[in-house]
This record gives sequence, C-alpha cells and structure tokens, in this order.
Amino acid sequence: MAYQLIEFDGVPLPLGNPEQDHTGTPVETALLDSIGGAFDYSGAARKRGRRQTISLSGVYDGETTYWVDEAGNRLVDEDGNYLIIGLGPNMLRNQVAALTEKRGVRGALVRKRFDDDVREQKTARLLAIGWRQTGQAGHLIAEVECTFETLDDAWRLETAATATASPTAGVLTALNPDNGGEATILDAVLTVECTSGTITQLDIDANVGIDLVWTGSLATGETLTMDCGAQTVQVDGVDSYSGFALGSGHTVAGWLLLEPGLTPLTVLCAGGAADVTITYYPKFF
Repeated sequence: MAYQLIEFDGVPLPLGNPEQDHTGTPVETALLDSIGGAFDYSGAARKRGRRQTISLSGVYDGETTYWVDEAGNRLVDEDGNYLIIGLGPNMLRNQVAALTEKRGVRGALVRKRFDDDVREQKTARLLAIGWRQTGQAGHLIAEVECTFETLDDAWRLETAATATASPTAGVLTALNPDNGGEATILDAVLTVECTSGTITQLDIDANVGIDLVWTGSLATGETLTMDCGAQTVQVDGVDSYSGFALGSGHTVAGWLLLEPGLTPLTVLCAGGAADVTITYYPKFF
C-alpha cells in the first residue's frame, strides 16, 4: 500500500487493522447519443472526475496512557505510583467521540505517502460513521467504518509551491512555475505587488494558450490578486474584476492552467515595477 489515510479535519483516523479504498476519482462518460450513433463531447481534452466516495475501516485501541517526561520516562507521585492521563475505556471513548463529532463536517481528509511521509489532502465531508462493538474487549477496541465524499479530482500537497519574478516597467520578464505533480492545476493564485510607480496594465502570456490582461490603477504598495480557482480579481481586497479580460490568444479552459512540468510564462507591467508571485499546490492522483 503506497498511501494511508491518517487524519480528517485534525482528528486521527483508526489505523489499527486498516482497510482503505484508494481508488481514484471516477470519470463520468463523455459519450452522448445522437441520431444514428454517438459522439464524444469532450473530444481530445482530458476529462476530470467530478465526485468520489471514499471509505475506510480500522480499529481504535483503548489503552491506559501515562504521563512521561522528555526522555519518555513515566512520572510518579510521592508514593511512587505512575501518573495516569487516562484509563483504557476512557481513552477509547475519547478517540471515537472526536471522530463522531465530525459527522457532517467538511474538512481536510489527509493521506500519507509511505515512501517519503509527504502529506496530501482532499476537501471532503464525513457522511457516516459505523461503530461495531464485538467480543469481550468491546470496552478497549472499537471497529470503526467511515464514509467520505469529495468533489476533488486529485490529492494536493499541504505545502504550496511558488514561482516569482520582479518585472520592471515595460520589460518582458520570465515567470516559470514548475508543477511537480501529476494533475493539471486550475486554482493557482497570482499576486502582483506594485513596488514603484503606478501599474496601469498587466499582461500574463504563454505559448500554451494563456493570455490574461488586467487594466486599472495599481499604486505603489498595493497588491492585485487573481484567484484562478474562484475566478476573482481584487486589489487590496476590493473587487477589480472589471479590469480583467482574457486576451485574444487565450485558448485554455480556465485562467492560469498549469500542466505537469514547467509552464514558461511572461509578465509585462506598464507604468511601474512589481513583485509577482504564483502560488499553487501540486496534485497527485
């Protein structure tokens, strides 16, 4: 098993005797019936998954937990008795309760890669929790089953990657985000902080069908933010979408589409200089 689901919304998942579904997000059919046949409405474009149900089962163990020092030695009271944090049944109930409190919650479902311990996540909702109590050890062992749903097509790294450039007025400057993941990134965030002058136009271009244009007034110290996932444009938190446009050379779906590998972009600022940053999360299937 290359991955293990380990956490949901900050709560540890049951990892004892685990059974986990790591099937990727399914893709719905792109074939539509027509008179005398059918056609593929997605054409040659890669079709993304739309929704997924993720299930897992595992065991929580309840065991007596002791206070320890930095070296792992158990602490004792004045009579030499070990100091106890919690007894087994109480520790078991707390573990299960922490997860059942998340039923219906939308949060980060986290998996860990075994080869390098890198954490990846999807935004998911906990739909159901099954808790089976069997045998004489029911007060110390809980067999738990969980069902989640998600709209995310791929797992994203918890740590963002960035690419930066510092164009001066009128000078075409390279900006080269490197997508080290397996999936196309559609939700990158572009920020442009004006460092001198007043920027009146910003052009972001690439030979892969990206052509973004913003016109307006970005004074020194102000920051323009383009959220390509939410498709919002703001200057210091104030809507500035009216100045945004897709240029004549824009052909990709969405705004700033980053395929796996390097995407060579160019940035051109008119009227001022800037620090430009693209922030994105590499994604894996």
